[in-house]
Amino acid sequence: MMLSVLFRKWWMILIQGILLIALSFIIFNNPDAVLAAMALWLGIILVFTGFTGMIAWLSTTKRDRDFFTLLGSFAILIIGLLMILKMFVTVKAITLAFGVLVAIVGLVLISGGWSGRKNWSLWWLVALIGVIALIMGIKSIMNMYAGAQNISALIGIPVLIAGIGLICLSLLKKKVVTTIRNKITDMRS
Repeated sequence: MMLSVLFRKWWMILIQGILLIALSFIIFNNPDAVLAAMALWLGIILVFTGFTGMIAWLSTTKRDRDFFTLLGSFAILIIGLLMILKMFVTVKAITLAFGVLVAIVGLVLISGGWSGRKNWSLWWLVALIGVIALIMGIKSIMNMYAGAQNISALIGIPVLIAGIGLICLSLLKKKVVTTIRNKITDMRS
């Protein structure tokens, strides 16, 4: 059983790795499309959540129904529809929220690094990363396209790393399979 799993086609993993690397380049080169797709999916999820909440409210017995649950579900549905219909506003809100979050993280890192300067020799590295994060956050707040690029980088980098990892795994698997097959052939002869 274990050998059958091991002997499966290594090149399938190689193809998956190559496709992930190609996808990462698409992500890096199309930050607007990535952000628009993210905004669209977020809107769809909210519409679905609101619609599901309203159906759940209708399927509940009358004595267990809560008007505020229905109101909340309706509000989520409307927000989701607005997000889909007003895509530019949604994209701007996502980049603004991202920028604020990254800027806050940058300030926390700067503060933490500065506070630890007496106890830790690498305090400056934490503070430097904080400064970089703060600059990225402010840039994302001020420039929607820069925010889209930063978000695309955060999505694209793990996809790229996964693709490289799959390629390495496929080559390692090929080497292991070849070695095992050679050992089995040597044992038979």
